[in-house]
Amino acid sequence: MSYIIGIGGGSGAGKSTLAIRLKEIYGDDMTVIQYDNYCCDRSYLTMEERQKINYDVPSSYDGALFSEHLRLLKQNQSIERPIFDFASHSRLKETVTIAPSKIIVLDGIMVYQVKEALDSIDYKIFVDAKEELRLDRRIKRDIVERGRTKESVITQFTSTVAPMHKIYVEPTKNICDFVFDNNNNDGLDENQVKKIVDYINNNI
Repeated sequence: MSYIIGIGGGSGAGKSTLAIRLKEIYGDDMTVIQYDNYCCDRSYLTMEERQKINYDVPSSYDGALFSEHLRLLKQNQSIERPIFDFASHSRLKETVTIAPSKIIVLDGIMVYQVKEALDSIDYKIFVDAKEELRLDRRIKRDIVERGRTKESVITQFTSTVAPMHKIYVEPTKNICDFVFDNNNNDGLDENQVKKIVDYINNNI
């Protein structure tokens, strides 16, 4: 059975960066699933309506599909992971085939809000970073990857991201096995990465 690792934390904290680093280390032995791709499809709404959606609450995600896919992967079956396009606020028709592996990483701000997934996670990591740093990283990411403007990113961050972080994300730090301090913009702290890798290797 696959060993399940959760990587939670605030938007812009560095969750995906850590997931990518672990994937570099474990290669084909690791499958990474980004929970962002499981945002509920909003293509039936107008663009104006889609732009008003709060993506920083658990109900904005398809937890049922995510849980079903996790179940299939644990049973050594491949899945067709959805692709969510944040520029259009809708799910694409195309999917990505994800194969099962020895280690499965679940990456996302709301991964600890999905009960079925939470019950299956063997090792919970929380990537921690100060709010101003997370905002700076999110601005850079969303402008390049999601076609956003700086002003729109700041508005969304202050109106929904930061308040919802305090309600849903920050409290999950208390249930995690490892808190990764990612307040350094020079890259991931490899000493902390080594601690995580040592723990994984001793438990898989």
